[in-house]
Amino acid sequence: MRRKILLTVFLFCSPLLIWGQEFKITWKRVAMDSTYMSERIFPIDKIIADHQEAMGSLMEILIYSSEEIDKGQPEGALSNLAADVLLDGAIPYIDNDYPTLSLTNFGGIRSAFPKGAIRLYDVYSVFPFENCLVVAQIKGKSIRKILKRFASNGKFEALGGVQIIVKGKEMTSCLIGGKPLDDEALYNLATIDFLLDGGDRFHIADDAVSITRTGIVIRDLVADYLKKLSAKGVVLDNSGDSRIVLEKEKKNNGKKKK
Repeated sequence: MRRKILLTVFLFCSPLLIWGQEFKITWKRVAMDSTYMSERIFPIDKIIADHQEAMGSLMEILIYSSEEIDKGQPEGALSNLAADVLLDGAIPYIDNDYPTLSLTNFGGIRSAFPKGAIRLYDVYSVFPFENCLVVAQIKGKSIRKILKRFASNGKFEALGGVQIIVKGKEMTSCLIGGKPLDDEALYNLATIDFLLDGGDRFHIADDAVSITRTGIVIRDLVADYLKKLSAKGVVLDNSGDSRIVLEKEKKNNGKKKK
């Protein structure tokens, strides 16, 4: 009822409010054809125009794939590739004979590579963070602590340069550079600064004997690595290479041995 009264008062008073005021009406003819839209500049059009040159470089095809390339547990094609990129990128920064392995986290791999052409913008989508390559020298016992944690949790991060066998939740075998993990030996660990500095509760820097921060963003290494693979005629697929093997424990079924 109150709304009806207010509406009635408004309609009654409106002519009084505009009484005595002067109004001027103008008009122009607007052709509703193809020129109507072309003559207007929308904000998004300006943004695209300003960045057209940079966007063009993002369309560069780096490599092709036969299927969608994704990460997986305990290993997957994309997570393996990320770890292998670190191994390859670390080579110029290693001046010793220590065995080398690599480690990065699944959280830094945000999506999958598509089937078909993989472009530079796909690399930006999959690796959007500003994580940089670091190389640390670290003792085998610290490496073992990290790997045993993965095994006991039943969840591995992306690893390269290793061959690991897990039975149940115990790591029964670990080879780095083809040799058994030695607690007292030194190893080169190629990883990212996020994990080095405490990300995902790693704190690798605390156990490192020496650290080299390269300042190279991971996605730049990925783009270069994919180009090198493509030059060799490689077409990516979603297969793993058994670098991490989870063996199932045999069930006793409650039968007693005689």
